Amino acid sequence: MSRIRWGILSSARIARQKVIPAIQDSQCGTVAAIASRNPDLAQQVAETHQIPTICPTYHDLIQLDTIDAVYIPLPNHLHVEWACKAIKAGKHVLCEKPLGLNEMDVQHLLNVSRQYPKQLVAEAFMYRHHPQWTRTREWVRTNYIGELRSIHVHFSYDNRDPDNIRNKLEFGGGALMDIGCYGISVARWLYGSEPKRVCAHAERHPQFRTDTSTTALLDFAQGGATVICGTQIQRAEHVTIVGTKGKITLQTPFNIPPDEPAYLDLQQDQERSIHTLGPANQFSEQCDAFAAAVIDGEPLCTPIVDSLNNMRVIDACFQSAQANTWITCEHLTDP
Repeated sequence: MSRIRWGILSSARIARQKVIPAIQDSQCGTVAAIASRNPDLAQQVAETHQIPTICPTYHDLIQLDTIDAVYIPLPNHLHVEWACKAIKAGKHVLCEKPLGLNEMDVQHLLNVSRQYPKQLVAEAFMYRHHPQWTRTREWVRTNYIGELRSIHVHFSYDNRDPDNIRNKLEFGGGALMDIGCYGISVARWLYGSEPKRVCAHAERHPQFRTDTSTTALLDFAQGGATVICGTQIQRAEHVTIVGTKGKITLQTPFNIPPDEPAYLDLQQDQERSIHTLGPANQFSEQCDAFAAAVIDGEPLCTPIVDSLNNMRVIDACFQSAQANTWITCEHLTDP
């Protein structure tokens, strides 16, 4: 096997606009099939991206012998169901974040995946594959900014559409699940450990019942992290990482276009420098990294155990917001 043959479960916008083009442009992947509940849209996507097979149902797609892996951009509440079905059908799985609706959801997927150890499962935190994050993590791990003490993540957008799945609680919508999960992932990844406890405040929409704004404090043994996310405020994203001897600022940490370079603002004591990384397509890089895991046995960047711990922290944030108190993060194992 030199290339992964992908099947796409759904014609979701992220699949149409970002992931399918990225797979087709990747070094080790090609899209072999797509399934959608909208046959006209599936036909349009297939014609645009030269996808040879259109399946009438998701079940038909995962049974194909002509695909090796599936990419799942379905609504959050369907992630675990179809990931489990794909695993049992002998397919590798790359699933959009968050991997499930809660800890029990992801634990079930982990249990199923352990019964099929030849099938790999990864959560699609694409940002980890961009060169700006590779460089940032290298700087943090080599104490380039001294000992890590503080991480601040802000991620927000304005979406007031009642029919949008991000505003439907039963589909796993809301700010923390949709974009706050990035901030929690960043903090855990850079500290290389799990938070001891969390404290969170959430504001919920009176009709949607989803959290339209959540602020979370994560207490690590080494330092702290703040994660602010919102779905009804100005679109904005940035990450600031502070150590004992320096600071790194990422101005476009998550949604950087593939044809634009990233700029890392590095401050070491009194000296400041701007470092240019890319351009790079983080979705293509993600697919090639997944292919390397499947073909060459390279480690997954975001395996299920990592996703399970991320989900546990998200659950703890929801518990904290409801109880208005700090919540201890139990049963977490440092990576």
